[in-house]
Amino acid sequence: MKTKEPITNTARFTRKRVIRLRTLILGLLLMTVVIVIRLAAIQVVDHDRYQQMARQQYERKVTLEAERGTIYDRNMQKIAVNLIQYAYAADPSFMKEEDKDAVADNLARVFKKSRTEYRKLLAKKTAFVWLERSATVQQSERIRDSVPGLIKLQSLRRYYPFGKATAPVVGITDIDNRGISGIESAMDSLISGHHGWAILQADARGRLAPNPEYPHQEPINGQDVILTIDAQYQTVALQELEKSIEEYGAESGMAVILSPKTGEILAMVNAPSFDPNQREQIRPELMRNRIITDLYEPGSTFKAISAVAAIEERVVSPGDAIYCENGKIRLYNHIIHDSKPHRTLTFTQVVEQSSNIGIIKTIQKVGDEKLYQYARAFGFGNETGIDMDGEVRGVLQHPSKWSGLSLPMIAIGQEISVTALQLANAYAAIANGGALNRPYVVKGTVDPLTHIVTEHEPQTLRTVASAGTMQKVTAMLRQVVVSGTGQRVKISGVDIAGKTGTAQRVNQGQKGYAQGQYNASFVGFFPVQDPQLVFLVIVSNPKKSIWGETSAALTARAIIERILNSSDEMARTINRVIAEADTIGNSPSGTDTDLPDVTYMAADEALKLLDQMDIRYRVTGSGERIVEQKWKAGTEGRELWLVRGSQYGPVNTAVLDDDSRTRLPDVRGLSVREALNRLYQSGVEVRVKGNGFVIAQSPSGGRLVKSNSICTIQCRPQ
Repeated sequence: MKTKEPITNTARFTRKRVIRLRTLILGLLLMTVVIVIRLAAIQVVDHDRYQQMARQQYERKVTLEAERGTIYDRNMQKIAVNLIQYAYAADPSFMKEEDKDAVADNLARVFKKSRTEYRKLLAKKTAFVWLERSATVQQSERIRDSVPGLIKLQSLRRYYPFGKATAPVVGITDIDNRGISGIESAMDSLISGHHGWAILQADARGRLAPNPEYPHQEPINGQDVILTIDAQYQTVALQELEKSIEEYGAESGMAVILSPKTGEILAMVNAPSFDPNQREQIRPELMRNRIITDLYEPGSTFKAISAVAAIEERVVSPGDAIYCENGKIRLYNHIIHDSKPHRTLTFTQVVEQSSNIGIIKTIQKVGDEKLYQYARAFGFGNETGIDMDGEVRGVLQHPSKWSGLSLPMIAIGQEISVTALQLANAYAAIANGGALNRPYVVKGTVDPLTHIVTEHEPQTLRTVASAGTMQKVTAMLRQVVVSGTGQRVKISGVDIAGKTGTAQRVNQGQKGYAQGQYNASFVGFFPVQDPQLVFLVIVSNPKKSIWGETSAALTARAIIERILNSSDEMARTINRVIAEADTIGNSPSGTDTDLPDVTYMAADEALKLLDQMDIRYRVTGSGERIVEQKWKAGTEGRELWLVRGSQYGPVNTAVLDDDSRTRLPDVRGLSVREALNRLYQSGVEVRVKGNGFVIAQSPSGGRLVKSNSICTIQCRPQ
């Protein structure tokens, strides 16, 4: 029997070494298996998740902003354009604390904001945070954008060259360049285009750069829009409204100018307005276009609508006599007054003198249903259909809801609420021979890819009344300006038809009228022979003169005069219309021939003309031309005060460098039409004072003048 040999210390040590080695090998083997399994899970099972996490570290998907379409006025002047701006964002995970402090300090100095505000944004646990969305080029030049994690992006912002003058129509965009008012909002889907996108790659410092191998989608730029408005008309109307508000202590004002033949809106102005280039300073209540959103009682301007109904229904003729009750009449225990007492007036004089009683007695023969039908036909109580957002219907109750006083009150413009656009468009139907057009402000659009222009076609909605009736009412409205309440709108040489209005303001949210508050208005069109423009001016709550025949009428006149003096195209159109009417003998009678306009005439010729007309005058100043005239009361009666000077009309900068000359023909003694034809053939612009036949011209015949110079001719019926 063998005996077991004792285990030596060496053997024990060797065994322990083997066991440890085997354990280590087994452990390493197990770790390898775990690592392999984990790698398989990462690379196969969770591949997509980890790839997405990696991309978030070094890739950014950014929007490629489409360029917003340009907006033009009718003369292709840019009234809404795009300017380069910059936006600043950050990836806080790339930034050290000292870098965050530096960025916050830098932005706080540039944008005049609190450093704490930026520091809070940079403390967020996110990979992307906006710091500033809109920075100008000048501001960006003061920003240190080389800080790791600070992201600088270029974008576009909207800029409006005509500022507050075109703001009510054009509107504005928000911080994201989306339209929120006006045409910017109404046509946002076309103007804004379609944004694209791109994947940018970030380096270790967090700076973004495009990678051509990454997918991207190019943006599609928005369409350009051409409006019917004239930026010059807008500017003139706003300036005159602002003067009127200041002069008469009024709260606000509105003006509308449109083409009666097409329905094109040429001007649509609110005062006070807002500056669309100072978005952060805009008062929200000024952003709405009050011409289509605010209601008011039209007052006496509605009497033209009543006159159309009465004449079309043949209950009265312009020459029919109406007894006006010596200025006071009782209806349903209410006493209605005229502004001054009248006994017997013709119907033309009723409109001319704005007699409430004469209109009421006439419209009582028309009746509730007929007056309602004509008011609806003119568009009251319904939207005009203009291509803008926010238009309201107005208030015109059905006769079934009328009281006994409703018919006489509506006839004189009470118990009915209208928008300024509704009233202007109604007068456009009178000027247009009875055809009511749909007003519009978008003349056309231009596709940025194909450059195809899509033009808006004028649309006639219906015929309100016969052309004969409209001619009669036009003649009556002309008398309002010639010898009635609208005399302050009178402009020498241009026949204007229109109506004044002074209406009490309704108590907002309450019954009845606000004590001592009125809306003064004037609405009309010119020239009577072939109306080219309809205009409406409303001065809200004037303190110094509540009457439409003063504040509104004088403001309207100022706007018209400036348009005629500044718009060569409109001046030529008006002059030709008047000339043709003179030639065929259609010039309306009643033109004042004792009030000559000698402004801009050569002084010697002007004084000779006044001597021939036996008009007393007084001359001050020195110079070769008459630059200003004004009637004043003298010791022996009325005198025409004249100021001599050297200024002569607007300077035409387009011809200052043109050496071409033309010799002016002598057109004295010719009809306006013949004179215009000869002068236009000579290549000069013409300004007409008066109508009939030419009795003086300046510069005189035979003078050498530059092409496109202005020749003023003074005319008088023979």
